Amino acid sequence: MKKVLIASMGLIASLLITEAAVAQTSRMDSDLVGRTSKMEFDRMNKEGAAAVAAITPSGSKLSKADEDLMRQVALGGMMQLETSKVAVQKSTNPEVREMAQAEVDEQTGLSAKLAEIASAKGITLPATPDAKTQDMVSKMQGMAGIELDRHYVQEHAVKGHEVLDKTMAKVESKGQDAALMAVAKAAHPLVKTHLKVARELNAKLKSGNSMNSGQ
Repeated sequence: MKKVLIASMGLIASLLITEAAVAQTSRMDSDLVGRTSKMEFDRMNKEGAAAVAAITPSGSKLSKADEDLMRQVALGGMMQLETSKVAVQKSTNPEVREMAQAEVDEQTGLSAKLAEIASAKGITLPATPDAKTQDMVSKMQGMAGIELDRHYVQEHAVKGHEVLDKTMAKVESKGQDAALMAVAKAAHPLVKTHLKVARELNAKLKSGNSMNSGQ
């Protein structure tokens, strides 16, 4: 009887230790976006937003090449903004929502600065999503759960940032206007950060290790 009691107590203790470890892991995961801490992610997001907001537009005329580059940045940012809004609204995964909300904040600030620069230079940027973006949003509206999460992270958080990364690099290498170059210089580091975190989160979703990844 005593041996049975000791064994039972040992089993209970083992279960309690296991539950504590699971709870600790869950708490640790809740403090991450991908493999990056929320605190560090938030810090980099705030730094990036402040850098973009600090840019002062000039009234100098844009070359046709620079105007085309600005439109590429604006359209790419709008695509990221609109698809990320859907992810914020529909995802039940805290990490995916965190990633998407950071993207909404980033692209809202970038869009506002581009509009400010465009106004100073007397040009008009697209004010509504193009047909391709509208199709992407419609497709996401029909998704839910893990299908939505994986689609958003892979197709928009990862691939979308890969496109933005290349676009920003093109502006930095080929742009001539000081304000446009300043935007690329200020925004590009955060684009790279979001791409890195998106790739981390994508790997977690594929492996099933992200929070609520089974939904």
